[in-house]
Amino acid sequence: LPATCHIGGRIPPKDVWDYVAKLKSLNSQELCLIRFHPVTEDDVGYACLYSYFASRDRFGVITNTNRKIKDLYLIPLSSQDPVPPELLPFAGPG
Repeated sequence: LPATCHIGGRIPPKDVWDYVAKLKSLNSQELCLIRFHPVTEDDVGYACLYSYFASRDRFGVITNTNRKIKDLYLIPLSSQDPVPPELLPFAGPG
C-alpha cells in the first residue's frame, strides 16, 4: 500500500458484496483484508471517518494509483461488529 491513501468516494455495501462474491467465485483473484485501528483512544480523525461512513451506510473507495491493486475499499466496523460473512473464511497469514 502507498504511505498515504486518498478517499475518492463512497459506495453502497451491496455493490461491494456483489463484487466480492464475483471475485470469490473466480478463484483467480486474491482478496486481502487489512485492519486499520486508531493510534490512540482519542484519535478524533479516525472516529470521524468511521462515523461518516457508518452514518451513511456506505463504504469508502480509495483512489488507486498502484496497478497491482485493482480495488480498495474502507469498510467501517465497530469494535463489536463481527467480520462480515462475505469476507469469511479467512485463509493465509491473517
